[in-house]
Amino acid sequence: MRSEFVRCWCEPSVKRSVFTMRSMPKPTGRPRLPTRRPTTGRRNAANAASTKTSSANSTADRAIDILLLFTEERPTWLMAEIAAHFDMPRSTIYRYLASLRSYALIIEDDSGGYRLGPKIFPLAQAARAGTSILSLAQPYLDKLNREFGEAVTLYERVGHESIPLLRLESRHSVKMIYSRGQMLPWPAAASSKVLLAFAPPGDQEAILRLLVPVRFTGSTIRSLPLLRRAFKTIRKQGYVYSDQEREEGVRAVAAPIFSRGEGRYCITVSGPLFRLTTKKIPLMIETVCKTASDITEGLKQREY
Repeated sequence: MRSEFVRCWCEPSVKRSVFTMRSMPKPTGRPRLPTRRPTTGRRNAANAASTKTSSANSTADRAIDILLLFTEERPTWLMAEIAAHFDMPRSTIYRYLASLRSYALIIEDDSGGYRLGPKIFPLAQAARAGTSILSLAQPYLDKLNREFGEAVTLYERVGHESIPLLRLESRHSVKMIYSRGQMLPWPAAASSKVLLAFAPPGDQEAILRLLVPVRFTGSTIRSLPLLRRAFKTIRKQGYVYSDQEREEGVRAVAAPIFSRGEGRYCITVSGPLFRLTTKKIPLMIETVCKTASDITEGLKQREY
């Protein structure tokens, strides 16, 4: 380090002063780096990363949407049908399908149709294993199935959907074609009505705003005021008895199963009109309600 002294001789009337300059480092021959780095590059990188993440999320969402198209009612789709459903080019849909095929989540059959692949099965088994109600409810559903010989189904409400978790088929030679009890566009099945009737008020109102009356049969409730009135009756009596409201010639009884105070599940016993006579219905209602109550109590003991 070196110090420089500068003497300043001023006019005689001005007192002589000595100024001392601040010490300066010796030059090293290398320019000093700025203390703050520019942030423009980091911002651009962050924006690029955000765009990439958004694009990846969009791709994943669309792939999941395609998987959710496959149902029991519609297990096979053509590529052209999927493209028309999403209003997207076939080339784009082909890329999604190719990606799903690479993971064996879907497969292509000999006719050119696509269906769910073998990798779905272990995922379904893992989902079942993680659902505690299944192991608890299975013996009760088996008992109902043996006692009445009719189809018994355990449902869960997820948003505005009624999801079948477990179904035991009828023991009789004459069986019904299985029909899922969907809430939308209109809840006419026993399962959808009981799940919606016992849904939390906020969820119930949100779903009611989406409903569009549909006349499935001559017995279907066909207006929202009448449906609200039916919900009051269902909550008061604690069950639903459906007499050909969703399908001609089919009767069903459903009762809610409560988890943490919410009617999240239900069990349904359904069968054809000629077997579920009016004489059998009272005993079926009593037994289904008792079974639902027992499962609720079992869930309560596990949860607390």
